[in-house]
Amino acid sequence: MELNGQKILITGATGQLAWYIASNLAKDNDVHAMARFSGEGSMDRLQKAGMTCIKRDYASDDLSDIVPDFDYVLHFATFQEAGSEDFDEAIRVNAVGTGKLMYHFRNVKGFFFSSTCSVYQPAGNEPRREDSPLGDSMRGHAPTYSFSKVAAEAVVKFNAQQFNIPTVIARMNVSYGNNGGLPVLHLNSLRNGDPIYLHDQKPSYYSPIHERDYLEKLVQLLSHVSTDPLVVNWAGSQTVSAEEWCEYMADILGVTPNFVYMDLIPGVPADTTKLEELTGKTKVDWRVGMRELIEQEAADYRQS
Repeated sequence: MELNGQKILITGATGQLAWYIASNLAKDNDVHAMARFSGEGSMDRLQKAGMTCIKRDYASDDLSDIVPDFDYVLHFATFQEAGSEDFDEAIRVNAVGTGKLMYHFRNVKGFFFSSTCSVYQPAGNEPRREDSPLGDSMRGHAPTYSFSKVAAEAVVKFNAQQFNIPTVIARMNVSYGNNGGLPVLHLNSLRNGDPIYLHDQKPSYYSPIHERDYLEKLVQLLSHVSTDPLVVNWAGSQTVSAEEWCEYMADILGVTPNFVYMDLIPGVPADTTKLEELTGKTKVDWRVGMRELIEQEAADYRQS
């Protein structure tokens, strides 16, 4: 499947994950980006990339004046606040707000909901399948996040079935690229000689997915939207530990990583069998992707 000449609404396009997707889709489609645009220069950046900007808080503001004539809605905006225990606010934004957004744009060809592999109950280094037990792997960092994303998935499933909205729920593992992501945060720590904080259940395994792959997989997954929503891990085909990618990048930089182990976010490797059955394996080898981060001086750039 290719996306050309489509009218697409993207929430969260100022963020690390969605920026790459939005800026690339804007080359061949009519992309509208909805955000609060509270960060200085955030709107200018998107407009220069060819997007139409809609200054709106999807969870709090009235959406009734926005004509719901979009072909696709790609929903990435989320509430994730380190240390916050305001569960009511997290549910209001991530679950109720998502339901409100989805209902307003219920006539789309496809609704793409970006969820997270942190909805899984931690199980050491066992790759998590889409039918693995749900739980909370973010309790030590963002206590409300996993909980509210599980609630959001339930709302998305209800809306898809109740209002016949073709939908896919994609659980992101670790996204990375020149615009940021966990490996880039680790790269910044290596450059600055700072400690790299990891969970004390070591090693911390993940299934990182490079920006070129996560864009390609998103487009391919839109061919599989359904009113009984597809739930799929959105992750790289290779499983690798954070220790391993840090040591690889450190070797290139000629530095020594300083790992500090704490009760933080545990690694969550993903089983990508379903994704690969639908779209094939991801293409960017993690070593190639991480070397590019160094060569292209990647930086983590996030705004609201």
